[in-house]
Amino acid sequence: MRPEAIAYLCCPTCRGDLELDGTPEALGQIDRGALRCLACRVDYPIDRGVPDFVGGAGEARVEQTTKGFARNWEAFNKTILAEPALNDELLRDWLYPLPLERFAGQVVCEPGCGMGRWLHVAHAYGPEALIGLDYSAVVHTAYANTRHLPHVHIVRGDILRMPLRPCIDLAYCIGVLHHLQDPGTAFSALTRVLAPDGLLTVWVYDQENNAWLTSVVTPLREKITSRLPHPILAGLSKVLTAQLFVAAALQSHLGARGDVFYADYLAYVRRYPFRYMEHIVYDHLVPSIAHYIPRSELEAWTQREGLAALVLARNNNSWRLHAARRPELLPALDDEVGSAG
Repeated sequence: MRPEAIAYLCCPTCRGDLELDGTPEALGQIDRGALRCLACRVDYPIDRGVPDFVGGAGEARVEQTTKGFARNWEAFNKTILAEPALNDELLRDWLYPLPLERFAGQVVCEPGCGMGRWLHVAHAYGPEALIGLDYSAVVHTAYANTRHLPHVHIVRGDILRMPLRPCIDLAYCIGVLHHLQDPGTAFSALTRVLAPDGLLTVWVYDQENNAWLTSVVTPLREKITSRLPHPILAGLSKVLTAQLFVAAALQSHLGARGDVFYADYLAYVRRYPFRYMEHIVYDHLVPSIAHYIPRSELEAWTQREGLAALVLARNNNSWRLHAARRPELLPALDDEVGSAG
């Protein structure tokens, strides 16, 4: 942890100020120490460079989901980071029409940062501060991957109890809310750490175009694949990835779109190398929690919080949601919306 991170942190219980106990060492990082709340006097440890606001075990399904993802991210860590150009392209697509250049000079936060893939991309665009937060112990992998990057801060915390002041200019949350017990409550929690002119961007699975997943895959995932031992699930993922890889290649070769089943998604995943795709397949099979969210529910979230919103389809199987307190703060659509959506 860098000492300057304390300017963005607060006690997740009482929202009070924190006092830092620790001495910077290599790269200006504090590897061991504590943060103490000046109001309620609770101590939060700094464990191997990461302030920990989680502690103890949580609800069983949440623990299973977060640990499953963490195991996968760690296993594919090198594969993912070895594709910087692809990762830049992917982050731009997920956040469309928000340009990554908008990060410059901003306090940016990624709730659910995983092993730090998007932090690596975002850092290149010059944010004033870049805060990665995750519930699981994968924060230590994220810290190892980013500790050399100036202005990047890794925090272990719970989205429902964010240890952040309302100072975030831009928060992006990719593929996280739909894996929480109550996505709507989590969305509300994220809005509370935004600065007055802050922007929140989230990406979630949609309900409208995923009937086969919710009726076929979801029961199998909940009852079988999320409970499989890691070696078996990893082997199954490899087999399914081979089939997906071939299907995507055939779709690309034939140029079939329109009424072809999941054509937009197949065209999209064709850009992934096999090992990268394998990581994605495992991610879809491992969680015990996955919600598919209708557009009307996203609109209800923003209306409840009094936010202006821009909702765009992505690959006809998911939603991009941009939300801010005033419409002029939302990213502007351009002429590419037809192809990007």
